[in-house]
Amino acid sequence: MYVTRTALALGLLVFVLAFSACARAEVTPSFFPDQPDIIPKTPSLPPVRTAFPTEEILRGTISIRHSWDETKLPVLAQIIKNFQALYPNVLFDVMFIPKDILFDRFAADSREGIGPTLLLAPAEWGPSLFDQGLVSDITGDVSQNVLDTLNQPALKAAEYEEQLIGLPYTIQGVVLFRNQGIITIKPDTFHDLMMLAQTSSQGDVIGAYLERSFFYSGAHLSGIGGQLIDENNLPGFNNGKGIEWLELLKLFEQAGPTCFFSDDDLERFKAGKVGWIIDGTWNISVLEDAIGGDKLAIDPWPVYGDGRLSGYVTSENIYLNAKTNPGDRRAALRFMEYLVSPESQTLLAENELIPSASHVFLSSSDQSNLISQAFQALSGGAPYPVHPDISIYRQNIDNALRAYLEQGVPADQALQNAQDMILSQSADTAAPTQP
Repeated sequence: MYVTRTALALGLLVFVLAFSACARAEVTPSFFPDQPDIIPKTPSLPPVRTAFPTEEILRGTISIRHSWDETKLPVLAQIIKNFQALYPNVLFDVMFIPKDILFDRFAADSREGIGPTLLLAPAEWGPSLFDQGLVSDITGDVSQNVLDTLNQPALKAAEYEEQLIGLPYTIQGVVLFRNQGIITIKPDTFHDLMMLAQTSSQGDVIGAYLERSFFYSGAHLSGIGGQLIDENNLPGFNNGKGIEWLELLKLFEQAGPTCFFSDDDLERFKAGKVGWIIDGTWNISVLEDAIGGDKLAIDPWPVYGDGRLSGYVTSENIYLNAKTNPGDRRAALRFMEYLVSPESQTLLAENELIPSASHVFLSSSDQSNLISQAFQALSGGAPYPVHPDISIYRQNIDNALRAYLEQGVPADQALQNAQDMILSQSADTAAPTQP
């Protein structure tokens, strides 16, 4: 099974409708596609005591709520077992809750004071939970050495109102896939990509088939130095950088055909007929199966002007319940750090999950190489905005992109129209609602 653009579009539509109809406290904002089911390998790494050298006696009980697929649970169980080998006086209570009710269940239980210590959930849930006082600010509680190892776009998305409200433990996002059977070298610059794509297009083989909808191209704006939302929480794209971004997307046509939230590029790539596409890491396995792991590559984003192309990054985060008692909080913070340690991250990576931290020890194989390439590509990505009005931005910017790219509306006018609509619709939804 793989995630198509049609499936993602339906998920985005459901999210938009839910968001407009409900208070944020009632929203279950999970529109990113789940990763494909995987069968975990038998974890084999022993716990390493040097990960967090200490002589302290750690005690407490850590309750965890999650929506992991049952095939992945042995990995989580092994991580907990390794942690308990280091801290045998810490007990665990782990419970599965279906993803479609996890948000509401955690919120309700936490309000009543019976919520779990830790929550494993998508990054886009964090701001709403924090606004309700349900997850804790952990700024200063996590070692800076640990934070420095994490994917910085994902870590940025875990920050809210200048506070750290969670830790990313796995990541996914939009990347540049290449069929090495068609194009043998990665591009250093976007000009290289265009030239290689043009010379590789022969017959029914296309050198590049690039996606230009907001979800798949919005991060290019950040990559070239622009911003979607400014420091005053207002549209930040209606300027010279925004125009440069639209002009970049227009240049995609010189590399080959383009698409707009379509699956045609994906299907042709699977058939071995395209050199480069822009798609999500959640489709790594299906693309590997389609063209072979020896042919599939994930390239770093190429340089463009003073910046580079980029892709949005999202993550699964671990959150600390704001009502956790001091003793359990100490143990929970140590486990949060352990979940992003090299040992735990290696276990996740060996089971086809992209680690959030560097210094992961992977065997040499096609799958491991793809995980490593994905990690490197996502390091050059941009955090997907966890903003309450992101659905409004997405809809209106997609309209602006179509107006400019397909209808010939001038770039400055298309961006102005998008800004006007965003400000109008944001004002319409700004009135506070009760949970």
